[in-house]
Amino acid sequence: MLPGEQSAFRWLNGLAGRWEWMDAALRFVMSDYLIPVGATLTVAWLWFAGRNGRQTGRYQHAVLRGLLALGITQLVVALINIAVGRPRPFQALGNVTVLFYEPINSSFPAHPVATVVAVGIAVWTVRRGLGWMVIGLGVLLGIARIIGGLWFPTDVLGGIVIGWLCALAAEAILRAVPRAEDTVRRVARRLQLD
Repeated sequence: MLPGEQSAFRWLNGLAGRWEWMDAALRFVMSDYLIPVGATLTVAWLWFAGRNGRQTGRYQHAVLRGLLALGITQLVVALINIAVGRPRPFQALGNVTVLFYEPINSSFPAHPVATVVAVGIAVWTVRRGLGWMVIGLGVLLGIARIIGGLWFPTDVLGGIVIGWLCALAAEAILRAVPRAEDTVRRVARRLQLD
C-alpha cells in the first residue's frame, strides 16, 4: 500500500454510513450494471449514430476499437488478478463500512473502471464530449466504490491506467491490421506471378 493510501481510504470510507440518502445514491452508482451497461449502450448507439457514410465509418471504427480494447482489458485484468490477488479493504483492514455486497475477487485493479475507461477512450476519439462523460462515469464508479469500502484508491488509479493502455493497444492493433493485410496481398501477388 502506498504511503497515505490507507488514510485517503479511511477518509473517503468515513463518508459512508452518515446519511441514508447518500448511501442510497452510492449503492445506485456503484452497482454492477448502471455505469458498465451505460458505457456499453453508448458504444451500441455510436454504431448507428453517423449522419453520413464517412462519419458512420469513423464511428464504427471507434466501436471496433472499443470492443477490442474491452477484450484486451478483460484479459489483462484477469492476468493481473491471478498474479496480484490483492485483498479488498474490508478484508485487509478493520472497521470498514461496506455499502455493497462483498466481492471475492482481487481488489487490484478496479475491473469495471478499467473497462469503462477503455470504452470511453474509444468513444472520445470520435466524440470528445461523450467520451469524457463515459470516462468520468468510470471515475465516478471508482470513487463510489472506494467510499463504499470495496476498493483502495490505487485500485481505481490502476484501473484507469490499465483501461487507457488497453485502449492504446487496441488502436495500435487496428492500425497494424491494414498494413498486415496489404503485406499479405503483396506476397500473394508475387507468389502468383512466379
